[in-house]
Amino acid sequence: MLLIYFVVTLSMTFVGCASHDIRQIAPDSIGAYQIQANESGVVVAADPFSTKEKAESAFTLDLTEQGFVPVLLVLENRTKDNVLLIKDDIELTDSRGNIRKPVSANIMVSKFEHNKMAYALLGFGIFSYMSAEDANKKMLEDWSSKELPAEKVLLPGRKTHGVAYFYLGRTGLEAFSNSTLNVPLLNMRTSERTGSILRMVVSQ
Repeated sequence: MLLIYFVVTLSMTFVGCASHDIRQIAPDSIGAYQIQANESGVVVAADPFSTKEKAESAFTLDLTEQGFVPVLLVLENRTKDNVLLIKDDIELTDSRGNIRKPVSANIMVSKFEHNKMAYALLGFGIFSYMSAEDANKKMLEDWSSKELPAEKVLLPGRKTHGVAYFYLGRTGLEAFSNSTLNVPLLNMRTSERTGSILRMVVSQ
């Protein structure tokens, strides 16, 4: 009887782990964010998901557990020109001076991916295997859909938002507080940067 209870409990645990709830991120008005900068008419606001509770509220899992910190960027172009944002140009400089570039959602998924073979080896069969595979697919779709595109053109008078994922490592999370987020923007008419690189102090 105890064996049956153990198997049923373990099965329910794995089925629970093999699910992924998709949770939407609805950005606030740009003026509501404490972390923001206005450089030459382009407003950039940042909202870091740097705690367990906040990360789980938007991404289902605690991404900080593996050393990842998602940062929601909300941008508003108040100029009359098109402005270009290139995700790979963004830099996060932590309080220890380490410079981090955004990482892709694929990298995070590879860290959090449920081990599908474990389900088969533990004897839960093809359905549990497929359940884990489906969860992995949903996880990738979810985190990718929230991610900033590689390039984004901000049209005059328009707003946009997206998440930049940063990997600090488990030991690097302490250095996230008081980091500086540099968001370079390019004026496409003049081929010049819209003022200096945007710098924002990011606090937990």
